[in-house]
Amino acid sequence: MNEPSLFENACPICKKREATLLCDYVTDYHSMAVIFVSGSYEAFKAVNEGPRIDTCDLPMCDECAKHITDGVDFCPHHYKLHQQVQLPDKLRKYQNRQKQQQRKEMYGTPS
Repeated sequence: MNEPSLFENACPICKKREATLLCDYVTDYHSMAVIFVSGSYEAFKAVNEGPRIDTCDLPMCDECAKHITDGVDFCPHHYKLHQQVQLPDKLRKYQNRQKQQQRKEMYGTPS
């Protein structure tokens, strides 16, 4: 038997369970640099308070969510993107070598 309250907040992915989580994938970053033009400290304060990032916030149930770490959950779409961002192990060693070389150039070699 269907529970009527489920349809008030159904998971858009499976459409079978209640959505209890939101996708935490970062979709936009906001600059922290704000120029004080208005002359009003309250307006300046209001612009500078609050989150500096936007997240996907797609509602989903616990079974459809991909749990990354404690408290961080991605929707299936953003989880696939997250997997593509990570380099394979055989390429990571070249990346690490390049980063070490850049650090040596920036900070010099320790004697």
